[in-house]
Amino acid sequence: MIISRTLWVPIAAVAVLVGLLSSAPVLAQGHIRGTLTAAKDGTIDVQTVKGDTVSIKLASDAGLFLVTKADMSAIQTGKFVGITSFEEGGKRVAREVHVFDESLRGLAEGHYPWDLEAKPNMMTNANISKVEQVGADRVLLLTYKGGEQKITIPTSATVVAFDKAPAGQLAVGRKVFIVMKKDVPEAAAVVIGAEGVKPPM
Repeated sequence: MIISRTLWVPIAAVAVLVGLLSSAPVLAQGHIRGTLTAAKDGTIDVQTVKGDTVSIKLASDAGLFLVTKADMSAIQTGKFVGITSFEEGGKRVAREVHVFDESLRGLAEGHYPWDLEAKPNMMTNANISKVEQVGADRVLLLTYKGGEQKITIPTSATVVAFDKAPAGQLAVGRKVFIVMKKDVPEAAAVVIGAEGVKPPM
């Protein structure tokens, strides 16, 4: 079953995500990961990674995004990216890199706590100002409003392309990552994995 209405989203509509992405306490409750089991009339059902099924209403301004497989060649100077990283040996090391389509430049820009089920981690949405190569790894200088970060991208990091998605991608069986609104039980955005791809978020 595929959701029937189109949910294209302008950049301005995605501004609602910034509040969700800026504090750890909110993140603990604001993200849902799982597999889409139904989609109809603006509501989706998701079997979560814990095995339970939840029904989620999509906000009228909800954004739909698609992640597809990419590789290290997509990481280039001038690209706007989202990187989840850990602190290791006094430096930040990426676990995953989302290379945003140019139309999404500025989406949730900044450096803030994230909620991967692992040791403390951060999300950095920023512009790549410089790319250095150290062996097989890349070292990126990332700049965003109010700061910068240097993050190492090991060859083991997952790299995906991140773009807006038509409603037809919201299909049963797809892996999804959902950002809930802070004060309303509705989804602000749904990140959909392309067939065979799990959103690494």
